[in-house]
Amino acid sequence: MNILIKLKKKSENPNSEKLVKCYLLDCCEKLIRFRSSSCLSNNIPLARKFIKGFVAQKKIHQAEWEQEGEAFGVEYYSSIEKDTPFYFRAKKEISSDLVKVRISKGLNNKESRKHLSDMAYFIDGVFCHIAYTSNWLFSEQSEQFLCPMIYKKYFDATA
Repeated sequence: MNILIKLKKKSENPNSEKLVKCYLLDCCEKLIRFRSSSCLSNNIPLARKFIKGFVAQKKIHQAEWEQEGEAFGVEYYSSIEKDTPFYFRAKKEISSDLVKVRISKGLNNKESRKHLSDMAYFIDGVFCHIAYTSNWLFSEQSEQFLCPMIYKKYFDATA
């Protein structure tokens, strides 16, 4: 089941907009266990309130900006350059996140860095989509973070 394609079609319908956003947040909530900083866990409730109309655009923009900053940090600190070994450059939280991903997913070092980077950009994409509905920034790599069980919960009754 290609959830990404189905979800994009659903997001084009204004009547499904809130459901798509809630679904995406639920998918992000499943990823909290891979993130050591509190940024994601603090911003998910704020995003839920924004969807319901109880948070100003300025605050959701700040949350999206924080998620984007984390994605940039993951990309920077998890990249390996020829002259700079990874373990000398890693921030404590990102290093911890890489270990969590590596152990949980059974990935090697290079695969875990890519997975964590894809995850961080997926989360940023979710927050960007919530803040600016017309933005659909999800790539094929995003599919791995979309939960089929949660999708059925949200959309099977409305299919």
